[in-house]
Order: sequence, then structure tokens, then C-alpha cells
Amino acid sequence: MVDTTTAVRDEPASGTKTAKAPAAAAVLTISVIAATVAIITGILAGPEVYTSIAREFPGQAVVAAVAVLRSVHEVFSVLALGMLAVVLMSTSRTIRPGWSETNATARSLLRAFSAIWATAALLLAVVDGLNTNGLSLTALNDPNQLRFALTGTFYPAAWLIVAVAAFIVFAVSLLAESWAAHAVSLWIGMIAILAPVVISQVLVGPDHDLGEDAAIIQTPLAAVVLGLLAAGVLLELVHPHCGILRRMARSKLMWAGIVVIACADVMISIFKLAGTPLLESTTGWQLLTRWAGLAVIVMALLAAASARRGAARTGILVGFTTWAAMTAAMVLVPSPNYFAPNSTVAVFLGYTVEAAPDPLVLLTHWRINLLLTALAVAAMAAYGLGVLRLRRRGDSWPVIRTLCWMTGWIITIVLMGSGLGKYSPADFGIHMIVHMTLNMLIPAFLVGGGPITLLLRATTGTGRLGKQVHSRVNQLINWPGLRLLLHPLVVFVVYVASYYALYLTPLFGELIRYHWGHQLMNVHFLIVGYMFFSLVIGVDKLPIELPHIGRLGYVIAAMPFHAFFGIVLMMTNTPVAQNFYRTLDLPWLDIAAEQYFAGGIAWAGGELPLLGVVLVLAVQWTRQDKRDARRFDRHEDTGLSDEFSAYNDMRRKLAERDGVVAAGSAAREGTNEREQ
Repeated sequence: MVDTTTAVRDEPASGTKTAKAPAAAAVLTISVIAATVAIITGILAGPEVYTSIAREFPGQAVVAAVAVLRSVHEVFSVLALGMLAVVLMSTSRTIRPGWSETNATARSLLRAFSAIWATAALLLAVVDGLNTNGLSLTALNDPNQLRFALTGTFYPAAWLIVAVAAFIVFAVSLLAESWAAHAVSLWIGMIAILAPVVISQVLVGPDHDLGEDAAIIQTPLAAVVLGLLAAGVLLELVHPHCGILRRMARSKLMWAGIVVIACADVMISIFKLAGTPLLESTTGWQLLTRWAGLAVIVMALLAAASARRGAARTGILVGFTTWAAMTAAMVLVPSPNYFAPNSTVAVFLGYTVEAAPDPLVLLTHWRINLLLTALAVAAMAAYGLGVLRLRRRGDSWPVIRTLCWMTGWIITIVLMGSGLGKYSPADFGIHMIVHMTLNMLIPAFLVGGGPITLLLRATTGTGRLGKQVHSRVNQLINWPGLRLLLHPLVVFVVYVASYYALYLTPLFGELIRYHWGHQLMNVHFLIVGYMFFSLVIGVDKLPIELPHIGRLGYVIAAMPFHAFFGIVLMMTNTPVAQNFYRTLDLPWLDIAAEQYFAGGIAWAGGELPLLGVVLVLAVQWTRQDKRDARRFDRHEDTGLSDEFSAYNDMRRKLAERDGVVAAGSAAREGTNEREQ
């Protein structure tokens, strides 16, 4: 996001502990303020907020404990991920992170922040289980009640996911030295913090599909962007002249991230208020205060860009404290979207699907899929910037690759935004069309774009930051973990088994009930399909590459599994997720017929794209042979090829050896005759 490779290297190590005191005081102040705001919010809200949403009041002790731990989680998850991002960006361009004074301080703070974060998340797995199930602290002494607290809602499992991710970040910061390991732990942390978010307030009420997508986009982005700024302030308190904040303030990516965070927050606010005036609810005041915190951060960044370091540091800390405190306090009070009128179908989908999905309806009834549309737009914009950079430098880039990449993402936007995407959660047949497209068709286009190759070429010879990005991408490509993940056998098993594990077990029936589950399936099939087709027809260089004959066998081996899966669906008497579809009670939905149709789609839809891939592979194979032949002829004409020369040398040496042997034999025979 920003080049922070310049670091203070000559600061005495003996003064590090003393220099860390202001940073520790700042973190303690932020934590106390955030916890105090959350506790006051929970106490003032009282039992009424629980009874209003049909929950038992767990007692003031549990409410206070949840408020404190939620605040600690909000503060230290952001600080840990932000500090981890600083570690990644403030290292040397070697495979090791580097040991500058600034980087060493960042790693030290990262260990402390991630340890506190992991502890808070682990405690929340129990305390928030008590809170969401209406149990007091005395339930800890009753094994049955404790078991109910840990299994009655999704919150304990969500916090366990966060705790595991936080522990991974801690372990990596303590034990690992490779840049790739730190990068992977950052991705794990960014994804894990979504677990308690997607099952909270954004999952309830009309249009919750849009609200949840906005939260999925905002949460990890805010953690990294705000965390980077807060971490930059703390590091400048320890190393006053490292200048991290000023470089962040001049980063275009930093400003783009803040814009996306603000836009997502507007969407979340509209969803949560559900038509209620802004200042007529506690949630409205909380949202307004959080906006004020973000505005303070923006002004602080402007101050940092103009070298007003004191005002910038103070503003960022104030804005970050406000944001974290309001985010923690917000979950303690039900937002107005809980009480908005809603239908049974909209409870599950976020919207209604009253008309039967005939071709005209599928073409005209659109609803944006915010998450995948945002992902597609970002991917196309980044790719376009890469191509533009190459052309400005005078380098060429195949137009066909650009067309493949753009086509894949345009199909994604149309597929998920049209009636197909809208009706996908409610109709199993349409759902199968969408998922087969995400898994088969779209990845086949995307891998033809060669995004990794473009990234490597675009960052070649573009200054220190470009060289750093180029080096990091190469490190990730050669990382042993990625090599294992992209091993052809692993990819094949995951690609084939995904359908069986999802649709022939109760897993699909559980996931389809929630918008986050539906999006998780969409993203999973898109990623797994990309991994599979990158091994078959991709243009990017991978850690393990198959020969053309191996790629052909790879595709042919996958075909029977799709056909068998489709046949199983068509012959199964018990419909998949029938309880969910019966709960929707849509008058136009024939559950059994749609399952039979879905089986046919899985059968034919799985075979036809793979046959198309075989044709593409055959074309690639033929072109590769022609290129090899032309290269060989060119080398022969210029005398660069030594294959025939080596062969002739071998024949000459063999002939010489045979001649020597024959001469030796003749000499021995002559000697024998003389002796006789």
C-alpha cells in the first residue's frame, strides 16, 4: 500500500524500552476509553434491549464482560493486523523480513498485540456464548448450561475461528522469519475477523444481503487501513524520525481504501437505520459518531501530508479510538433493522422473489451482488492499470489476454446481478447453473488473462517500490505452502470433492440459509475453479506445471466425476436442503423437479466446458509445438543449436574408440605370431 522500507537503523537499542513507553501509554488509553464507552452503552441499554429481540437478560456482569472483551478485540485486532502490514512493508527485499530498528519494534509490538487479541477472542467464545443465550456467569458451574452456551448460537464458533487466527498471527510473529509466512498470516487474520461480523446485526432485516456484503468489504479493509495508520503513529512515537505517516498520507492506495470504507459505511448505515431518522435511535448516534471519527482521521492524514506530525498523530489516535469504541458499542444495542417489517422469504434472502423465474424474469429482475461486483470492478481496474503501465513504458501485452480477463469478470457481474443470481438462493436448479458457471466457465476465461505475469512485468524496473512488489510476488510463488496448495493432486481432489462434500451432506442445507453462506460458496467455487484451470490452460508460471499430455489426462480424469455427481442428484429421492426450500414456501417452486433439473445441469454443464477446455488445450499444444519447431530452426540457421553437433561428436568419438580398439587388437595378433 505504501513504501515504508526506509527505517531508522542507528538508534541505540538500549533506549528502545524507554522509547516504547509513549506507545504503551497510547494503547492503554485507547483501550480504556473504548471499554468505558462500551460498558456505559451496555449498562444504559439495560434488559430491555434483550427482551426486545426475544432474548433473556444475562445479567450486568456478563454485559460488562462482553463490553470489555469486545472493545479489546476491536482495538487489538486492528492494531495487530495493521502492525503486521507494517512489518510486511518495512522489510528489506530479501526472503527474510529484515532487522531494522523500526521493523524490530513493529515485530515486538505485533507479538504483544496478537497475544492480547487471541486471549480476548478465546474468552469471548465463552462469555459471548453466555450473552447471546441469556445465561449468567453462574452457568459456568453447570456443565449442561455451559454446553448450551457454547452450542446454542454461532458466536462461540465464530470467536474460536478468530482466536485460532490471532494465535497463528502470534506464532508467525514469534517463530517465522519468511516474508511469505507473514503475508499468509495477514490474509488469515483479515478473513477470520469476518466470522463474528457476518452473523451479527447485518444478518437481520430487509436488504440484509446488501448490508452484509458492505460489512464483508469494509471490515478487513478497515482493519488494515486504520491499523496501518494507528501502527504508524505508535512507531513514530518510538522512532520519531522514521516518517511512516507522511509516506502513508501520500499513498493513493491509502486514500482509495478510506474512500471504500466510507462508501461501505454509508451502505451499512442505510441498512441498519431501515428508514428510521438518523438522530432518533441509539444506532444513529453511534453511526454519526463513527463518521466523525473517520473524518478526524482524514483531516489527520492531510496534516501528515503537510508535515504537521503532532496534529497528525493526535488526530489519528482520536479518530481510531472513536471508531473502535463505537464499533464495539454498536453490537450491544439492537439496530432499527431488527424491527423492520419482513416476510419469510426476505428473512433468509434479504429480498422477495414472488414471480416464477421464467426467461423474461431472469433477464429483467436484477439485483446487484455487491461483494462480487466490487471484487470484479477492483480486479478489472487493477488489470487495466497494469496494462496501461506496460504501454506507457513501451512494452506490449497480448490483447487476447486482456479480453479474457475482462470477459470473465463481466460475466461474473451479469451472472450474479441478473435474475440468475437473484433467484439462485431460492431455486436449486438456478443455483446449480450459477455455481457451474462460477466453477467452470468464468475461471477458464480468467486464467487466460495471466494476472500474475502482468503483475510481474508491470513491476519490473519501476523504482524501489515496484522492485519490492516484484520480489514479494516471486517469494509467494516459490513459497512451499503455495507449492503444496497448488499441487495437481491437491487441486484435483478439492475440485472434484467440493460438489460431493457440499451437496451430498447436510452442509449445503446449513449454508444456504444465510447470505454469508451463499457468498462463501460462490467465492469457494470461483477460487477452486481458478486453481484447476490454471493448471490446465493458464498462462501464468506455477510452482508445479504439468506437461501437455498430463494436462489432457488431468481434464479427462475429472469428467466422469461430474457426470456421476449429476446422475446421483437426478436419482436421489430426498431433495437437497428440502427443509429450507419448504420453509420458503414459494408457490412456483417444485423442489423435486428442480433437483432433477440441477442434476442434468451438473451432468451436461460439467462435461461441455471441460470438452471446450480440451479443445483450447489442443490448440495451445499445437502452437507450442510450432513455436518449438520455429525456435529450433532459427537456432540451426544461426548455428546456436548444438544438438546435431553433439550427436556427430559422439559418433566420431565412438568411431575413434573403435579404431583404437581395432588397432590394438591387430598389434596383439602380430605380437603373438612373432612369438610363435
